[in-house]
Amino acid sequence: MTSHFAPCRNRLNGLAAAALAALLLPAVGPAAAGTVGSLANFDAINDTDKPAYGFEIEFEDDSFYAVSVGSVFGYNRVFGGVAGGDPLGVVRFGKVSIEDYYDDPVNKTGHRGVRISYGAKIGDAITLSSIFTPTNNPQSPYNTPGESCWPGANGNWMANPCDHYGVSTATHPAITRYSWLVESTPGSGVLTKQVAGIPAVNFVYTPPQQNAPANVVARIAPVAPNPEQPENVNLWGDPYWVKVTKTKVGRNIDLGDLLVDQDDGDDNEIELAEVETEWKIFQKKPLIRDNIDDALESPEVEIYEGDKAVMRRYEFFRYTGPLSIDGSGEVECNDDCEEDPLGLDELRDHAGVSFVGNYVGQQMAGFNLDQAGVVPEPQTWALMLAGLALVGGVARRRR
Repeated sequence: MTSHFAPCRNRLNGLAAAALAALLLPAVGPAAAGTVGSLANFDAINDTDKPAYGFEIEFEDDSFYAVSVGSVFGYNRVFGGVAGGDPLGVVRFGKVSIEDYYDDPVNKTGHRGVRISYGAKIGDAITLSSIFTPTNNPQSPYNTPGESCWPGANGNWMANPCDHYGVSTATHPAITRYSWLVESTPGSGVLTKQVAGIPAVNFVYTPPQQNAPANVVARIAPVAPNPEQPENVNLWGDPYWVKVTKTKVGRNIDLGDLLVDQDDGDDNEIELAEVETEWKIFQKKPLIRDNIDDALESPEVEIYEGDKAVMRRYEFFRYTGPLSIDGSGEVECNDDCEEDPLGLDELRDHAGVSFVGNYVGQQMAGFNLDQAGVVPEPQTWALMLAGLALVGGVARRRR
C-alpha cells in the first residue's frame, strides 16, 4: 500500500492500477484458471491372495519431490473425534512415511520421485506379530460398496480386507502407482510389491482458448499384468467394471470432501452428483502392444468463472463374463453385455446371469482450480483505455 507521504506520482500510478483492476474484474468470459493440484481418496481391497504388510503410493517423476505432497490420509489429516483426533489412528498400520527416492539411495543421486509408505517397507523384516491387511476370501468376498475401510465409517474396519488411503499434491507427477507389500513366498519374511487393483487418476487441464472455456479431463490407466514377468506380455490385464460419477463445485476442496458420508456442514456434492457412466469395461491391453493408450478418459468438464473444483468417483467391480478362448484374457462382451451387465435380458429369467462380480474398491478424485481472473473481451479493452484516459486527465489537473 502507498503511504500518504509518498510522491503524488506514486499515488497516481496506484490509482491507474486500481482503475485497471476494477475495469478488468467485471469482464465476462471463460475462466483463466491455474491448476492448484489434485486429490485422491480411495478404498483398496487386498485381492493379492496374500496378507499385505504395507502399502505404497509411488509418484515417479524426477521433478517431483516430497515438498510437493500436501495432505496425506493417516499422516497429517485430522478427522475431529475419529481416533481421538490422532492422524495415525485412522490407518491400519499406524505408520506412514513420505520420502524422496533415488537410483542411488546411499548417495542420494539420480532422483526418481516420491514414495509414501504405509506400514512396512521393502527390506523390513516380517514376523508373525506384524500387522497386516487380510486377503480377500474368495469363498466369502468383501462386497460392500461405500466406505467401510477406516474407523470413521466402520467400527469393525480392522477385520475387513481393505484399507483407505488418500493424498493431495501441489503439482501433477508423471506416473502414479499403488502397490501392496506382500511376502514373496509364504514364511520367507521377504517383501515384494504387487500392483493394487485401484488405478490412479490423472487430471489433464486445458487453459481457455480465445472464446472457448478451460476444461478438465480425467484419465485413469487400467491395471497391467505384472510387468516384471515376461510371460505376461501377451496377456490382457484383469478386467473390471467401472461406474463413474462426476460433479463440479464452487469452492476449493480437500481430502475430507472426498470421503463418503462425511458431513462438515457443506453440501455433500459428490453424493448428489450426476452419473456420467453407468457401466464401462476397463481392461489393460497386452504389454507387447507398444504405444497404445488404453486409458479410460472421461468427457471433458468445461470450467467457467466461479467453478473452483472438479470431483469424480470411480467404483470398480470384477468382470465375470466370458473371455477369449485363446487364453489371452481378453473380454468378449457384446453390446447386450455392456447395456445390461447385471443380468442379460434374454437370460435373466432363466439363469440369473450377471457379469458383475465382487466389489474391488473405489477411487474418489478431485482437482482444485485457482481462479486467476478472466481474459478481457474487446469491449473491456475499450473501457479500460477510457478509464486510463480519465486517470491521465486527473493527473494533468493535479500537476
